[in-house]
Amino acid sequence: LTAIFFNCNCTPNFDEAHAYNIARYLNPAEIFTISKTEGHPFLWYFLLMPIAKMHLGYPYNLFLLNLLIILSAFYFLYKYAPFSTLTKYLITFSAPFLQLYVSYARSYSLTLLLLFILLSIYEKRSQKTLLYLTLIILLANTNIIGFCLAAPLGLLYLKETYALRKKNITPVLLTFTFGLLEILLIICQFYSYDTSIPSHTPIFSSLEENLNKVFFPLNIQLFIIIVLITIFTLCKNKRYQGLFFLIMANIGLLLLFFNIYSGNLHHHAFFYIILIAAYWIGCTEEEPNLNAKQLLPLSILAFLMIFNIYDYRKRQYYNNLRESAISINQKYPNQPVNIFILDPFTADIILPYLTPNITLLNQTATAVTTLKGLQEFLYYFYIPINSDTILKTAQKFPDTL
Repeated sequence: LTAIFFNCNCTPNFDEAHAYNIARYLNPAEIFTISKTEGHPFLWYFLLMPIAKMHLGYPYNLFLLNLLIILSAFYFLYKYAPFSTLTKYLITFSAPFLQLYVSYARSYSLTLLLLFILLSIYEKRSQKTLLYLTLIILLANTNIIGFCLAAPLGLLYLKETYALRKKNITPVLLTFTFGLLEILLIICQFYSYDTSIPSHTPIFSSLEENLNKVFFPLNIQLFIIIVLITIFTLCKNKRYQGLFFLIMANIGLLLLFFNIYSGNLHHHAFFYIILIAAYWIGCTEEEPNLNAKQLLPLSILAFLMIFNIYDYRKRQYYNNLRESAISINQKYPNQPVNIFILDPFTADIILPYLTPNITLLNQTATAVTTLKGLQEFLYYFYIPINSDTILKTAQKFPDTL
């Protein structure tokens, strides 16, 4: 009901629509090519492909897919997480779950689902080697945050299988094979990245400001205290696998945010997800499980975050763009029309609402639905519009609006 409320009469924002357009207009080979400019692995685009190619009921087809993914993640949380029912309720109603991922149709919901499935079989990973390694590969290819979560899980499993290599060499070989497969996937998708693409992504707020928003009514200092208490709890109870995951995953995210991409709320909320996963791993390492007192820091954090409100839904601006697309359809109901669009941000949002007779062209008069058009997107996203280019294109294509 909450997801329906958040998504009712809402237009997908740029990121949601952009991924949808990529899945709609490109084939699988082209998606591997565009990863070099997009920075996102293939898995989310592949999952979107069936609904995007059919293009029925947009945007509700997109929202419904996301809702099914999140509900599936909740299923694994409630059925397999070694937490009390109260703690599970608190996690469910905390802001990242109830407000953010349940209504933001991007690959991060898929990251949550795959992570929770992995954790649900963590205790039986040695009996389900192929499934476990396959899920790690899939998790690593949801997005770069998924990679930061998958890497420590893969390293832990490699250490375990290598220690038992004299008893059974097969798990070691499988782990190395899957590791090489992931390296190959990374090379195929991101090798020869075009460094001429503008990299000056605007930073609207600092990492500290975003973390304060994510953990409100707590702040980043109090969250760090909770992390330190968690580290102490895991050390004291000799839950070293949970400790390793907590430290390595957090290091991965910090390196990402400080060196590659500053991120936003839906990225930074994964510090909270990592904490949940660390406790989950710690509880399944050995008997007895961590008790309610030892899980108290997680429960307190989840409880306080229930009172957070993220100002993160689609604003009226996106709905206005949807209405603009509908007006264009009404003005040109049948005849083919080329529209020269100056702002790629706007193009992605209105594109799914346009009828097939309307073609959007970018600053180089390339159809934005083509591989070249989608690759050129970043060149024109953050740099000023070139008036000379516009005039020359208008002279070359005088019938273009």
